[in-house]
Amino acid sequence: MFLLDEREFIENQLESQGIGIYDFYDHRQVFDMATFCELALTRRSEILLIDTQTVLNQSSLIEKCKSVMNTFLGVIFFHTAEDERSKKWVDDHAGHMNKIIGSISFPVSPMDWTILTNQLQFCAQLIEDQKALQRHLVKFSQELDNALETAEIEMFKAKKIHEMLVPKRVEEIKGLQFMNKYAAGDGGSTEFYDLIQSGSKIYQVLISCQSYLISSALIGLLNIHKQKDFSPTSFLIEANKEIETINSSKKKKSHVDVTLIEIDSTQLSLKFHNSGQMEVWSRQNGKIDLTKDYQMKKDEQFFILSSGFVSNWNEHKAPSDINLIIKNHHQSSQREFLLELFLQMSQKKNSDFLSKDATVVMMEVNRHVIQKV
Repeated sequence: MFLLDEREFIENQLESQGIGIYDFYDHRQVFDMATFCELALTRRSEILLIDTQTVLNQSSLIEKCKSVMNTFLGVIFFHTAEDERSKKWVDDHAGHMNKIIGSISFPVSPMDWTILTNQLQFCAQLIEDQKALQRHLVKFSQELDNALETAEIEMFKAKKIHEMLVPKRVEEIKGLQFMNKYAAGDGGSTEFYDLIQSGSKIYQVLISCQSYLISSALIGLLNIHKQKDFSPTSFLIEANKEIETINSSKKKKSHVDVTLIEIDSTQLSLKFHNSGQMEVWSRQNGKIDLTKDYQMKKDEQFFILSSGFVSNWNEHKAPSDINLIIKNHHQSSQREFLLELFLQMSQKKNSDFLSKDATVVMMEVNRHVIQKV
């Protein structure tokens, strides 16, 4: 409890009524006008009792005083019943000070005194409950921080184990060979890669996201669409809706790249849906323009860089550019070339992990593939 009472008016009146029996009164702090006006303008969970005459005696400090008043949980003014000037001042300013919860004129009736003490006791108990809650929240926050720190350490270990133990995926579908490699990233980023065959079409799906919730939702959605004739347009529409729904409930929106490459195995053509920040390179023809379809050739080799890989590559400033790597390793196998890309990207990283998850997919057209002319 704070008192603004240069004349000791409030203290004398309250003590004459026996306020000293209450615990909250023992912790009071009494201020003069000058000291009170120098208090910092920070929120206070305290009740302020003001001798109105103390305020009026120093008119030059009134505006500053009012600013400090508004930092308190509630304000009660005190004056004598004969002091018309004080009562009028409170009445005139009550509409502009939203923290006023009472105006008391002494002497007070027994009923008014009971109401006042009940009010002060209620406020004091409310403040104590708030402080207790705050202490519990601080303790809980510390425990949560410790738990998150432990979980983060365990997650890093799990990512490293996953990166080391999960074999490189190698598949061949209708004369097209696919191989991919994944590297774990720091923090909450995640990437997911999948191959889907539907009739003569093969779809490569790459999801790059900084939210486990969104990536899990998209993987579930993809599994549903894989159970029927896969439609890239339908999947992307539902995926974007899912992303918008989850992001709408979050203060910090998560960036998501959903990349989808459509391969016609009979026409040997590539079509790009929602390419995001990924890059596609031909080892024979260089970087591919993702804004239009691409006609593949027999024996041609491709590598697809996820948006996470591109981000890491740019951030870590790999010592060689990709064109130079292609030139220097034109006779390397797909596996050797794949490892070289990750080696170049990882040379300047500062920790055990990359900044983000990264995926590279190698694709080769078999020289004996049957192509529809």
